[in-house]
Amino acid sequence: MKKMSARKKKELRFQAAIEIVMAVFLFLAFVPIFLMLVLSFKSTWEVFNNFFGLPRRVEWGNYIRAFKYLYGNMWNTLAMVAVGVVLTLILSALGGFAFATKVFPGKNLLFAMLMAVMMIPGVLSLAANYNLILEYGLFNSRWAVIFPWITGGQVLGIILCRNSIEGLPLDLFDAARIEGCGDLQLLLRITVPLIKPILATIAVLKVVDYYNDFIWPMMVIDSNEKQVITVVLKVFTSSQDVSNIGVMFAGYVIATIPLLILFLFTSSLYMEGLTAGAVKG
Repeated sequence: MKKMSARKKKELRFQAAIEIVMAVFLFLAFVPIFLMLVLSFKSTWEVFNNFFGLPRRVEWGNYIRAFKYLYGNMWNTLAMVAVGVVLTLILSALGGFAFATKVFPGKNLLFAMLMAVMMIPGVLSLAANYNLILEYGLFNSRWAVIFPWITGGQVLGIILCRNSIEGLPLDLFDAARIEGCGDLQLLLRITVPLIKPILATIAVLKVVDYYNDFIWPMMVIDSNEKQVITVVLKVFTSSQDVSNIGVMFAGYVIATIPLLILFLFTSSLYMEGLTAGAVKG
C-alpha cells in the first residue's frame, strides 16, 4: 500500500507539473492577443509613453475609424469565404462518397495521387494558377480567388470524407438501396447527416485557411473593393504608419472577430470531427 501511495503521489506531482507548464504556455500564447486589444484602445501618444500599461483614456474612436475603412472589405471577404467553403464541402462530400462506395478502374491510383497532391507546397502552383486565371479572363474578379481556393481545399476534404464514410456500417447503405434509394438520396439522407462532424471540421479549417490567405488574392485582385481583408489590412497598416497606431491595432482586432466567433460556435463539432477522423486512416 505504501508503494502504491508513493507511486500515486509521484504521478500527481508529475501531472501538476505538466498542468503548470501548459498554463504558462497558454498564458504566453494569450499575451500578444491581450496586448493587441489593450493597444487598440490607446492614443498614439500613450502607446509610446505607456506601452504595457492599461489605457488611461479609452479611445473608442479608434474602432470607429478602423471600421469605416475596413467594413466593406470585411463583408466582401466573408461572402467570398462563405461561397468557397460551401462549394468545397459539396465537392468534398461528393468525392469522398464516390471513393468510399464506388468501384471504378484506377480508384486506388487516383486516391494515391490525391494524397500526393497534399505533399506539394501550394507556393509551387502559384505560377500555373496565375496563368490559368489570365487565360480564362478571370483576373481581378472574385472567382479568381474562389476557384483556386476550392480546387486546393477539396483535396483534404475528399480524404477526410472518404475515411469517415468508409467507417460507416455497410448495412445502412444496403438497406437504403433495397428501399429504392439512389446515390444522391444515399448521400443527402444518410451519409451527410452521419458525417456532419467531419464536414464541420473541414468547414472550420477552410474558413481559417481562406480567410487568412494573403499571397494569392494580392496576385489576382487589383481593385480595392474586391480585395480581401488580409491584403487590405496590409495597405491599412502602411497608410496609418506611426501616426495612428491605436487605429491600426483596432483594425487587427476587427479582422480577428469573425474567426473568434466561428471557433466559439463550432469548437465542439470541430473537436468531434477531429476525433472521428482519427478512427480510420
